[in-house]
Amino acid sequence: MEKALVGSVEVSSSSTVSPRQAFEQWEALMADAVAPSQIAPLHDGRWSGKMVTAQFDNFAVSRMRASAQRALRTKRLVDQSTEEFLLVNIVTSGTNWTEQNGVTAESSAGTITFFDSGLPLESNTTDDAESTMVRAPIQLILDHTGLRREELPTALALPTTGALGVIAGFFRQLVSLPTGELDRAITVLGNDAAVMLGSAVQLAAADTATTAGAADALCTRQLVLGYMRQHCTRPDLTVDEIARACLISRRTLYRVCEGFGEPGAILRRMRVEHARKLLRANPTRALAAIAADSGFATDRHFYRAFREETGFTPGQLREQLGRRPGAH
Repeated sequence: MEKALVGSVEVSSSSTVSPRQAFEQWEALMADAVAPSQIAPLHDGRWSGKMVTAQFDNFAVSRMRASAQRALRTKRLVDQSTEEFLLVNIVTSGTNWTEQNGVTAESSAGTITFFDSGLPLESNTTDDAESTMVRAPIQLILDHTGLRREELPTALALPTTGALGVIAGFFRQLVSLPTGELDRAITVLGNDAAVMLGSAVQLAAADTATTAGAADALCTRQLVLGYMRQHCTRPDLTVDEIARACLISRRTLYRVCEGFGEPGAILRRMRVEHARKLLRANPTRALAAIAADSGFATDRHFYRAFREETGFTPGQLREQLGRRPGAH
């Protein structure tokens, strides 16, 4: 079973640690748990910050509390990044003001706000502001929601009430669990983290819906992506069958998939995602069996697709899982 990588670090300036040294340490923590950013204090004197982070399968959930700071993610830092994420800020105390793409979100206690790590942003916080930050692979969330990237409801602070409150509460409580309980929770619920975040994004996007035509297009994309996800483990699934099942033409299917890749590329992503779930659930299972159960026609196709999508081989992932404490 997969074990979460959990860390708790407290950073503060002192007689032996200058504010600049403390901030360099904090920048490194932020880069690992959220995204590389330039950090600067908003006042002189002593500065402190504390972060508790759990990382699993390219997700990170972090609870952080810090003195007033400015976090600047510049275009240069964005261009240097090799991965892109959806960043979710769930504020529990204090306030932060974050500007992205010309819009400033004022996120206060009891709100949730989404940001795209692939765009520059600037965030300023009050003293001792506390947030739970969630980082998730952005393409995975897009595949689950059917939203195109430009349709993401970014820089919009929403109250954590109703269904959004349930999802926000899950991530807040997840990172507060003791390590053993956290491992068990991720074993049971970790595979659903993308589904839960996708649901939160869809709820937020519903408040920003524009025209009836855009809503219809989104419904069609969700229908297509849902059918593909449900049947992606079938190696004989064809583009023509997907189009027929969704009552659209082949040409419309390709148009619907614009922004997500061609249907074949989407199926490959979904199959690799499924294979990763199987590997996490049972790292000792034969790779040939995982390939077959994930919809790959041959082991060779499986290995090539897995490496192209993740940057490493199935065997390398299995070794990583096996090295984690408590793995069997």
